[in-house]
Amino acid sequence: MELSTPVSGASDPVDFQAWPKAELHCHLDGALRPATAEELADQLGLDLPRPLRLAAPASCASQAEYLEFFDHPIAVMQTAEGIARTARELGEDAAADGVDYLEVRWAPRFHLRRGLSVERVIEAVLEGLAAAPVRAVAIVCAIRQHPVEDNVALGRAAGRYVGRGVVGFDLAGDEAGWAAAPHRPAFEAARAAGLRLTCHAGEAGPPSNVGDALDLGVERIGHGVLGAGDHRLMDRVRSEGVTLDLCPTANWKCKAVPRLEDHPLPRLLRSGVRCTLSTDSPTVAGVTLSGEFRLAHQTLGMTLEELHRCNAIAFESRFGD
Repeated sequence: MELSTPVSGASDPVDFQAWPKAELHCHLDGALRPATAEELADQLGLDLPRPLRLAAPASCASQAEYLEFFDHPIAVMQTAEGIARTARELGEDAAADGVDYLEVRWAPRFHLRRGLSVERVIEAVLEGLAAAPVRAVAIVCAIRQHPVEDNVALGRAAGRYVGRGVVGFDLAGDEAGWAAAPHRPAFEAARAAGLRLTCHAGEAGPPSNVGDALDLGVERIGHGVLGAGDHRLMDRVRSEGVTLDLCPTANWKCKAVPRLEDHPLPRLLRSGVRCTLSTDSPTVAGVTLSGEFRLAHQTLGMTLEELHRCNAIAFESRFGD
């Protein structure tokens, strides 16, 4: 998959694909191969416009618009076989890009339209990841728009797969429209079940969303970009040892930053905030992890030493063994 975002400067001699990398923030439904998506749509007899809408343009107005490009992938991922295949192929693509360790996240409750249970969806993902040529584990996502009691049940269900490939619990969805705080019981249920905690925050809405995520007791935050200018928030992130999983291209397409050159990753890392690099959604964002490292080097001006540090932090902050 080619990097669809602009990269400044001459061709870089660094072979980032050869670096053994850890990817901590990758959405399964944002990583579907286009040919697989079309095939799954045909198998299900779905009446969807073709080609399917799988890649978000740079012109997205908001996170909410960016998330619309997950609709078609979710629609075709409604059988255990299709879900397992998607997970396996994601692992294959990651391995081909030099990823040595992969954390895959997705929302099981989005895949129940054709009679699957939450448990069967989780098992299908784990089956696919087990067949992939990469060390891969799963993070189960609750959704901000879903009822709290459903997310509590999800946290408990995911906890039954601790030791079997599920390592973490997350909250995702429309950040500008739905608060994280009401879902504290779901995080408490997931923690009690032995899951590690992360939360999407700081890609839409006010900077205080990052503080709300910290209040949930998370170890990592997905993105955190809009909190980067709040010194008190970043002091808290540093003091609590929380890691920010940053995805420059996806953050830009969600309009968390107006230009890629404005992404706060370099200054956050230089100020002592623990930061990692991830794709978020290889197909929807149109990126690879190697491409994001190259972009950080060429467009964001990060040194190779800084990029090695991001990669080391990713391995240190992983939820799996």
